[in-house]
Formats: sequence, C-alpha cells, structure tokens
Amino acid sequence: MKGIRKIFLNINYKKLARYLFLSFLLLISLIVFSTIDFTQARYESEVEVDGGPTLAFFIVDVTTQSGHIKLDEMIPRTTPYTYTFNVSNFNTEKRANVDLTYTIEIITTTNMPLNFQIFKGNDMNTMQVDHDTTTADANGVYYRHLVIDDASIMTYSANHTDTYTLWVEFPLANKDYPDKYEGIIDLVDIKIVAEQVV
Repeated sequence: MKGIRKIFLNINYKKLARYLFLSFLLLISLIVFSTIDFTQARYESEVEVDGGPTLAFFIVDVTTQSGHIKLDEMIPRTTPYTYTFNVSNFNTEKRANVDLTYTIEIITTTNMPLNFQIFKGNDMNTMQVDHDTTTADANGVYYRHLVIDDASIMTYSANHTDTYTLWVEFPLANKDYPDKYEGIIDLVDIKIVAEQVV
C-alpha cells in the first residue's frame, strides 16, 4: 500500500494531463484521417466494370420493345461507361416477313449530370440524336428523351442484326462532389419502335 501511495505522490499531474491531452488529439486525428481516406478510396474505386450482358431486341413485326440499364455506383471519370445493345429482325422462331424501319429512344431519369452518345457498328459511327427533350410526369419526376428517328431499315429477305454502343459519360468536373452523387441511381430505358416500310 505504501508503494502505491508513493507512486501516486511522485506523479507530475501537469505533465500527465498534457500527455493524455496530446494522446487524445493524436487518436482523434488518426480516426478522422483514416475515415476520410477510406471514404475517398471507396468513392474512387467503385465500379470499374462496365456494361454487363448485351441487351437484345428482336423485331420480327411492327412492335415497341424496351430494355433497361441501371446506372449505379458510377464515379466521374474521363473514360465513358459503355453498354451494348443489338437489334435483330429475327429470333429463334422466325424472321420478319416485311421490311422494317425502327427508331431508338433513350429515356433516362435526370438524377445525375450524364452525357450520352450512341454509336453504330464495329466502326463506331456516331448516331445523330434528332430530338433531345426533358419532360416531367404527374409526380414531378423528370425524364430526358433522346430520339434517333431513322436508325436503320431491315429487309425481310435476310437475317440482320445492328449492334449499338451507348456511351454514358459522367464528367470528371463532378469529382469534387462525392457526397452529392454517392448512392444515386440513374435508370436508362432503351426503346425500339419498329414500323413497316411503306
């Protein structure tokens, strides 16, 4: 008992308080910096894989078809995200028995400031967007509509497939706002409207 009492009497409480305070500040600083680094690293490393499975549209008659792409966990970068879709005038059972023409409409929610481009074929010919409009539904949700009027004509005499690449750009200028866009999802609807050539 006397030994323990002697130790407590010899402690310089001012120095101890200073060391405890500095240790506490150091611990808090380490926690704060490790959290910031972890958040930044997580934001910069998410979603390096693009696309996923190719969307396929089979227009064997006058029809309207839609396919969906969910754009989530995107980060601003210089390289666009790429998604592929095909439009064919045949399926496993039959081929169109009339010449068909079709339009492509890209409908997207406006949750993120994204830019879109559509390319056709292996040589990546840029498709001209004929109409670019934004509308709101009854609930106040805004949708952007990008329409290509004359994407292609498919003759009924042979099987034909057109391949398209959709580029989705999340501009690098938005990299300074990680909290604003983290966890935000944008949905893309690709709509193919096929009509008979007259």
